[in-house]
Amino acid sequence: MRRIAALFLLFLAGCSSQLPSVRLGELNPYVPEVRVPGNGGALVVAVAGMLSPRASEPYRLLASALAKKLGREVVVMQRRTYADVLELLREGTAQVGFLCTLAAGKGVSEGYLRVVAAGIPFEYAPYRSVILTRIDMQIERIEELGNRRFAFVDPLSNTGFAWPQRYFRTRGIDARTFFSQTVFTYSHDRSIRALLDGFVDAAAVDGIVYFGFLKENPKLGLELRVLWESPEDPPPPLVVRSGLPEMQVRSLLAALSTLDKDLLSPLHIARFTTTNSAPYRRVWAQFMEEQHAAP
Repeated sequence: MRRIAALFLLFLAGCSSQLPSVRLGELNPYVPEVRVPGNGGALVVAVAGMLSPRASEPYRLLASALAKKLGREVVVMQRRTYADVLELLREGTAQVGFLCTLAAGKGVSEGYLRVVAAGIPFEYAPYRSVILTRIDMQIERIEELGNRRFAFVDPLSNTGFAWPQRYFRTRGIDARTFFSQTVFTYSHDRSIRALLDGFVDAAAVDGIVYFGFLKENPKLGLELRVLWESPEDPPPPLVVRSGLPEMQVRSLLAALSTLDKDLLSPLHIARFTTTNSAPYRRVWAQFMEEQHAAP
């Protein structure tokens, strides 16, 4: 991958406990505004920032295919943070969302979302947290990252925040003091780019994204090392607003089940399968328990 020509920081207070955020200038941080038709006939789909706007084009192609199958206009809206995407769904601007597992658990637990399907990844790209570092750093243990720079993805990212924090606690590590700098990049592909370009020394990302990139570009394995992997969790789901009519939900699930595999493979998803909210509620409950227990 080409080196990033310009990198710049934008520190934001209040996004999470004492962890600043980062904006990477060459990674298209701008999220274009999408106008929703005023006639109320469009199905608005919110996409979480698991991928930067440039890299999330496959979701837009998927939405176009859904529009044809549903016989109605489908509009895709993306926001920079998972919290912003949840707000689109909570306020009713969007009716459907492709979300991260943890963010979905939050919306479900607060009562305005329900999970109806999950994207099952291919075996080569399991849904788990992966901590990466560069091979040329010759780092083999997490303890060797002390006083270095670490990239998280988002405060509501299961693989890019909750799991690495959980792992650090088992090793007696407080990320706020252990690392010289911690940042949020707000997408998994930006974290990988930041690591490759030397902006950070390690990063926690989604295994679907990393192993998907690795399959597309095996040379990535000559630059990056997997330092740690978490157990697998329920994969990122498709959610709907709690009040969405059941007929619309059934139509949506039927359309998903007949999508061409060529539309799903760029997302490293083999298929969608129906599921319910319970596993995602449990993920959120565990996260909240850990947050309350943390010093």
